[in-house]
Amino acid sequence: MAVPKKEEYIFYQGEKFQVEFYFTGIGKIPGKEYLENVSLDVKVKLAALVKYIAEHGRLFDITKFRQVDPKEKIYEFKPAGQRFFNFFYEGGKIIITNAYMKKSQKVSKRDLEKAKSMKKDYIARVKGGIYYEKN
Repeated sequence: MAVPKKEEYIFYQGEKFQVEFYFTGIGKIPGKEYLENVSLDVKVKLAALVKYIAEHGRLFDITKFRQVDPKEKIYEFKPAGQRFFNFFYEGGKIIITNAYMKKSQKVSKRDLEKAKSMKKDYIARVKGGIYYEKN
């Protein structure tokens, strides 16, 4: 299993939350890979949203951050027409799973299913002690 270095998957460490990108068992980081291919404007807006929630613990503006799946507790950051799925995890973590470009009023079911699958994989690997590198 390929575990990326902390500086590769930790997006921002704030007062209230640490925001990380999910990585696969082979070390791929889908959300970060998506982010690397968007405009600087989107990168700056996402960084501002992440920094705000990580420092303050909440982001009430539903035009910028909202829950998209109440049952699975999946949320999305919403910078400039892009959507970054994420979820909260114990220990003050927000995990960004994957992202897509918004094309309609509805949430992309395919991308939401990917986010749910990544969340399940993350939880199973963390509980199994095989997600993070051993210190």
